[in-house]
Amino acid sequence: MQANKRQTRMHFSSVTWLLAVFISSAIVLFTLLYWVTHSYLLHEVDERLLGEVAEFHSIGRAEAIADIAALSRRDVASSRPYGVFDADGTWLAGNIHTLPVARHRKPFYYTQVMQDGHRAIDAHFRGIIVPTQSGLRIVVGHSIDEIIDFDRTLVKMLCVGLMLTIILAVGCGAALNAMSNRRIRAISVTGREIMAGQLNRRLPTRGTHHDLDRLAEIVNTMLDEIERLVAEVRGVCAGIAHDLRTPMTHLRAGLERARRRSASVDDYQTAVEAAIVQSDIVLNRFTALLRIAEIEADGRRASFGEVSLSTVLRDVVDLYEPVADDRGLSVTVLGHEPVQVTGDVDLLFGAVENLLDNALKFTPRGGMITLEATTEAGEPIVSVADSGPGIEAGEREAVLRPFYRSPNQQAHAPAGHGLGLSLVAAIARVHDADVEIHDNQPGCKMVLRFKGA
Repeated sequence: MQANKRQTRMHFSSVTWLLAVFISSAIVLFTLLYWVTHSYLLHEVDERLLGEVAEFHSIGRAEAIADIAALSRRDVASSRPYGVFDADGTWLAGNIHTLPVARHRKPFYYTQVMQDGHRAIDAHFRGIIVPTQSGLRIVVGHSIDEIIDFDRTLVKMLCVGLMLTIILAVGCGAALNAMSNRRIRAISVTGREIMAGQLNRRLPTRGTHHDLDRLAEIVNTMLDEIERLVAEVRGVCAGIAHDLRTPMTHLRAGLERARRRSASVDDYQTAVEAAIVQSDIVLNRFTALLRIAEIEADGRRASFGEVSLSTVLRDVVDLYEPVADDRGLSVTVLGHEPVQVTGDVDLLFGAVENLLDNALKFTPRGGMITLEATTEAGEPIVSVADSGPGIEAGEREAVLRPFYRSPNQQAHAPAGHGLGLSLVAAIARVHDADVEIHDNQPGCKMVLRFKGA
């Protein structure tokens, strides 16, 4: 329970950080919008004021006084005031009565008391001082009260928008936090059930492309593989127990008979030899299992090199040719073009050896076995085909599992440990190859298909 609370707090903390980043970004965005808008409006006013500099710079004294007096009587004179002053600051004309203290030709802020009906108000202006060639100083003003009012309205709108954004962000964050917590709780419950041993359980998904769904799909795929491996291990353990029960029973029964009935050295020697045979059976099966585990553990990839599959086939046939002759079977190697793969020559020899050994076991006398190394669609393949009873389509995956013995095999072959094809499958996995089982009509065709370079 404490772990759940801690996970919820951690998740809420992460959501809080995201909200903080989102709100901070919104504040920065709104501040930037205010600054850009305010700067643009002031720039437009300053451009108009700077335009007045060129207009009044060369104006004469009398003309300047007359023009400013006329401009001061216009309807817009209160928002666009003018004033003309002598060199010593004496007011000569206009509705600006005091010469501001400011640099010439540079826009500046100033405030002036204006009459609005019967009350005086402070009006805000942006102004510029234009020095004329006649020695006068002309002050040009432009009201910025509308800009100030617009700025205040903009700030209010931005504040309202920011508040709505914060409320929306907090609401969405809380909703996302609640939804994620539900998903995480469901995943946690399922995870505990899996840890309790229910390997058939899977993490819940919603069929969307959400990150949790994609992660759950990956974990479910991993759980499928784990369940398969656990089932395989259980099957191997059950197979070991079942397969070793018979030789161990024979071994104990033989020793028990020798203890009770043997009366001479020859009797004891016979019993010991029978016990050795049963012990060899057990040891051979354990050796095969250890061989499979060794191959799948380290992969033997350090010893990989260029291997000629054609040469491997010929070497295996040379080794087993006396056995084939003794059983009245014909073994043929097809194809004379070299087929190269990258792999371990000893492992590949062992794989082909097991395939040929299986074919020799199940092919009746007078039958034919064909081995071939060739290339199909750029992929090197090795095939071992026989004219025996074949393997049923429903058993072609099962025969690659350790200790699996089909009824058809038990009826047509001598006793074996059921690990030959499992060893072949392990060697194929190390070499990134696939094991395929086809119908040879009649018989079985085993194919090792290596991925092309």
